[in-house]
Amino acid sequence: MIPGIRPLYSLCRREPASICRHILALVLCAVAGAQASGLHAEELQPLESIERAAMVFLEQQHVGAPTPPRVTVGRIDPRLRLSLCGTAPEAFVPPGQKVVGTTTVGVRCEVPSPWTVYVQATVALMQPVLVLRRPLPRGTVLDAADVDMVEKDVARLTMGYLTDLKDVDGMVLRRSVSAGAVLHPGLVQHPVSIRRGERVTILGQIGGIEVRMEGQALTDGAKGDIIQVRNLSSGRAIEGVVVGPGVVQVRL
Repeated sequence: MIPGIRPLYSLCRREPASICRHILALVLCAVAGAQASGLHAEELQPLESIERAAMVFLEQQHVGAPTPPRVTVGRIDPRLRLSLCGTAPEAFVPPGQKVVGTTTVGVRCEVPSPWTVYVQATVALMQPVLVLRRPLPRGTVLDAADVDMVEKDVARLTMGYLTDLKDVDGMVLRRSVSAGAVLHPGLVQHPVSIRRGERVTILGQIGGIEVRMEGQALTDGAKGDIIQVRNLSSGRAIEGVVVGPGVVQVRL
């Protein structure tokens, strides 16, 4: 017997039959509603499981990274009600999103009642990078005393970054840089190794045979720069790549 029904029998003996029927109907409806509500609550998908699916998915995208990612997943609105998924919810990257920085991860269920939830997340990839120890002007030739290694979130370093001292030792700053600035390839360049007007050696190849010619630089250049040089034998101006002090490689 449903709890609370027995006392109603005594009440029905004292009240008209029509009133008793109404009272019993209301009680039965209330009990049925409470039971249905309890059943519905048991069939809801725990929101924590969706957040966890998003976190694990993002962590798996960086397996093998130098350092484990720091993943922070936003909380789902606790008012959200989703039917219990028949399988483990599947996380995915929506079009236009990425797996680093501030992003959005989708979590979906296919059966028995399909649903999809989008979760906000942040993925930080912490790694030691080179930063300037003090402010330095344009044209400074860098060495080990000018830099420090500091852990940064490289996912936010859109200009890139440098991690090896040999990548900056002897390099020249392209512009003035403040203390603490992250060094990246666009901030440094090789020192000028050829000056305009200097005599240079022009290297080329013809049929697998190396050819050397005397030339004169028409512009300044650092290693890797493309500059113009004049072939002193022919008087013709040609372009070549600076490969070292006083040496320019050309295509013949």
